[in-house]
Amino acid sequence: VERTPFLDALNKTQSVVEKKNTSPILSNILCSVRGKELSIFATDLEVGVKIKINIDESENSPQKEKLQEQTPEKLNEERVSFPAKYFLDIVRELPHNQKIIITKKENNWVELLSGKSKFNMVSLSPDEFPTLPEFENKKYIDARVSSLKQMIDSTAFAISTDATRYTLTGVYFEPLDQQIMRMTALDGHRLSFVDQEVFLKTPNMKSGIIIPKKGLGELRKLIEESSSSVGLAIERGNLFATYLNTHLFIRLIEGEFPDYRQVIPSSKEKTIKIKKEEFNSALKRASLFANEKSKAVRFSLQDTTLTITTSNPDMGEAKEEVEVEYSGEPTEVGFNFKYLLDYLAIVQSEYLEFSMKDQQNAGILRGVGQQYHTYVIMPMRA
Repeated sequence: VERTPFLDALNKTQSVVEKKNTSPILSNILCSVRGKELSIFATDLEVGVKIKINIDESENSPQKEKLQEQTPEKLNEERVSFPAKYFLDIVRELPHNQKIIITKKENNWVELLSGKSKFNMVSLSPDEFPTLPEFENKKYIDARVSSLKQMIDSTAFAISTDATRYTLTGVYFEPLDQQIMRMTALDGHRLSFVDQEVFLKTPNMKSGIIIPKKGLGELRKLIEESSSSVGLAIERGNLFATYLNTHLFIRLIEGEFPDYRQVIPSSKEKTIKIKKEEFNSALKRASLFANEKSKAVRFSLQDTTLTITTSNPDMGEAKEEVEVEYSGEPTEVGFNFKYLLDYLAIVQSEYLEFSMKDQQNAGILRGVGQQYHTYVIMPMRA
């Protein structure tokens, strides 16, 4: 096998491989050879990846004559497993211009040759590797990569990390009217949802699905390579994705996503228009003096000035003023500065619309010209 495509494939498997080592075989990758094709598998049982690359037949290979006598459908499959991390470390350090020759030996030993380098590795039986779902025979529907990227980037940061609220540890992906899909993340303190036209053909989705955070991250890595579309399919509690030689499966979260619409304020009584970069810079400076535990900042809105204040008994106080467009009554409200900075890090608009009312009602943030993305943040005492 050529080193470069092999190394690229191994790199793609590393974030999928089980790190906690609940089962030793899950810290391994599985390599399967059939004819001139090598398939590399990795899984933690919740997420799985399959990457296919072409391999060379050595002129001196004792298997070559046998392979030539067999039709593709009758080709024997040979499998071997490798410790994922150590194998990647070895391949990464091998010479760039040398091919890699892998030989399966007795008692699950594997020999790796490249130039003048030779390694003999002990491994686990490939029969221990869990059976993954079939990837090829699915009804994939093309999805716009640009829309998916935008949806994932605008919601992933708001996914809950509270394992006791299992259905919130992923994003809710649901169909709306007129071919529009919505992706929503909620953690009890904030809510982020995005509406986009994702599929080139209307999918047969009667209800929403919950995609776990790790799987969402792997999907984001997969679509990073594409500039146009990626194939998606939903079947038997799994989400499947395919692009070129890479296939991904994600085990969906079972359960019912909360009715997040109840959190969205029905009215926007006090709305300001503010320049994103000025707001971001002022908030970062003021947050230096915020309480490390509460992360609270206080906003005071009067005329065309938004005053941001923080205080910390161990450090002192900070005050920042930002010019805004506003014509309503004065108000004061507190927010968690980290939740605001998370949003400011991903929004692309030059100006923002920020609606806030009082200590009992959530604030709403939207980028001007980006009404498809809504960010709701709960107030707090500052």
